Amino acid sequence: MPSVSIILPVYNVAPYLKACLDSLCVQTFQDFEVIAVNDGSTDESLAILEVYHAILPQLRIISQPNQGLSAARNRGLQEVSGEYVYFLDSDDYLQHDMLEVCFSLAERNHVDVIKFDAEPFAEAGMTITNSYDSRPWLAEKRIYDQPAWLQIQRNHYNSPVWLLFIRAELFAKHDLRFLAGVLHEDELFTPQLFTKAETFQYIAQPFFKRRYRAGSIMQNNIYQSQASYDSKLRVVRELDVASKQAESDVAIDFLVWRRNTLYMDSCGYAKNLRQASPLPFMLSKRLEMRAAIRRMRRGWKR
Repeated sequence: MPSVSIILPVYNVAPYLKACLDSLCVQTFQDFEVIAVNDGSTDESLAILEVYHAILPQLRIISQPNQGLSAARNRGLQEVSGEYVYFLDSDDYLQHDMLEVCFSLAERNHVDVIKFDAEPFAEAGMTITNSYDSRPWLAEKRIYDQPAWLQIQRNHYNSPVWLLFIRAELFAKHDLRFLAGVLHEDELFTPQLFTKAETFQYIAQPFFKRRYRAGSIMQNNIYQSQASYDSKLRVVRELDVASKQAESDVAIDFLVWRRNTLYMDSCGYAKNLRQASPLPFMLSKRLEMRAAIRRMRRGWKR
């Protein structure tokens, strides 16, 4: 049984996949498995995976028709055998000591979730900012319980799951899965994870190297995308349901905060998109009222 299961969805990333796999080959900690889910790639991605299978014997390849990122991650979760789970995007890569540091810390301090930072880099001609540096808000040596973690997340919140090293038993215990068929899937998964895990720790290291590439989904104007808008509203509805099922006041408050934040963000989409896919009437009215109150409070602060 490996210590870590890495789930690697792969879809048409041939120009970037070698760098991703190379970063796994040089990890200082090699007690891991890689579950690569080839999600219907039509380029050379599968061929690259097959070449690396000889170089990286702990690599397993699963092929399926294209179903999207969430479905690929969920398929990988069916095959997990490690004590910890990490979700790696196949067009990005890892710092060489990421697995060793995260595994050692999780074992030593018995924490459920370890969060670290990312270092973004871009293709020529693109300008980016780093929103993945949590050093001003999180303390490295502190072990956070859930209430303290959820409170501090309101100051600086990152949803991407590739910033998280997760104890595997949480998935079976709480039936944690990704919502299939949507964009912004981490906006639902990460709040659900944070309100189920009990202990957290932060490492102030940019272990994840985040590639920004021209033409990717998140580099296009998502506020003009019907798929993006519909997905965000779906997540808002799911967070609303989750908040009603949460077992503690602090979890309820956090899920409601995420729901409200995403709803406010959805108001920035093009008007024709918002008219085409409205929320259920009662939920819409509740959220509009909350949004109005927030706007009034901002006005008072000025």
